[in-house]
Amino acid sequence: MYLTRLIYFSRAKTGVDQDIEQILESARKYNGKHNITGALWFDGDYFVQALEGGRHAVSETYHRIAADPRHADIELVSCDNMDSRLFHKWRMAYFADTQENRELITKYSAHDKLMPERMSARSLLHVLAEGQLLGH
Repeated sequence: MYLTRLIYFSRAKTGVDQDIEQILESARKYNGKHNITGALWFDGDYFVQALEGGRHAVSETYHRIAADPRHADIELVSCDNMDSRLFHKWRMAYFADTQENRELITKYSAHDKLMPERMSARSLLHVLAEGQLLGH
């Protein structure tokens, strides 16, 4: 089975920040059962997420997320086969809107606020991967 990495972003519907702990708990449990790894960035306005795993499991997970009413304007940024996982230690790493994380955005974007519609797939992946290395 091929390993696949999928990156998407979406706008958060109002009131989601209260649910972030529940979202993470649910994602980590589900991902553990389906051998999915990845990272989630949530700043109160946007979700940016990378999912890694078997092609079928990643596809099903993405479609489940796309149907979740907490997401609006979901956009698939990339979906590629890969040789190895970047997030192999994380059932779901999480990054919030902090000063340190905004500095990562500035490194890979023309802005200091997360604006995924103005970032390339590679830039979004670098932000998530580098945030993981910082130990978030």
